[in-house]
Amino acid sequence: MRPPPPAAPHLLVVDDDPAVIEALTAALQETYVVHAATTGAQACALLRRQPIHGILLDVVLGAEHGLDLVAQFRALSPAPILVLTGFGSEAVAARAVRAQGEDYLTKPLGVPALQATLARHIPCTRSLHDLAARARTSLDAYPPKPFTLGPFARALGVSPMHLRRCFRAIYGTTPQRYLLRLRLERAARHLGTRSLAVAEVAWAVGLPTVPWFIQWFKRRFGVPAAAYHPGRAAPGEPDPPGGSNRTIL
Repeated sequence: MRPPPPAAPHLLVVDDDPAVIEALTAALQETYVVHAATTGAQACALLRRQPIHGILLDVVLGAEHGLDLVAQFRALSPAPILVLTGFGSEAVAARAVRAQGEDYLTKPLGVPALQATLARHIPCTRSLHDLAARARTSLDAYPPKPFTLGPFARALGVSPMHLRRCFRAIYGTTPQRYLLRLRLERAARHLGTRSLAVAEVAWAVGLPTVPWFIQWFKRRFGVPAAAYHPGRAAPGEPDPPGGSNRTIL
């Protein structure tokens, strides 16, 4: 059996059946670096220490219900979650959708179908880097106008959720946060020259809602925009509000 390529995505299999883990590992180890956990606690511990690009989650984990773990996994990793179950009832499928799993697969799993499903949700690492780099280049040149993730992602040929996941996996932040930080740093440079008033700076960098700009500038630099002096600020990290398709920037 050939090992996975050096830049292979990391896949986490969460199942309490050793035979299932062994079978999935054998089927996928040429394409992915496969990690395994038999409990929710083991899975969370692994997600805290290892970047994971995709999760295969069994619905039944001994005394645990796999779908009850989705929120915990989401808090630790942006990786897509594919739910596995041997119970093909409509009720389980509906709950899997409500739990926001990216896909729903029933056991027994055919290897070609499983590989195809994983390929749809877990891009190869090179593609992930390429997409994130293209998005960052576009954000660096984005004009000072309101920003909405949906149209921006579609212009790159992907869904907003996929772009947000890839960008966060590579750069550790979302496209919205990245652009907000860029704009606040540009605002700081403008304010440093004292050539524009605060409201004029907000408009110049593409943040026309002045109270919102003042709020996030202070969070980023630790001082009010009107009192900003280069070299005296205590930078922080803004976390802009809003969902994936709200116009916030």
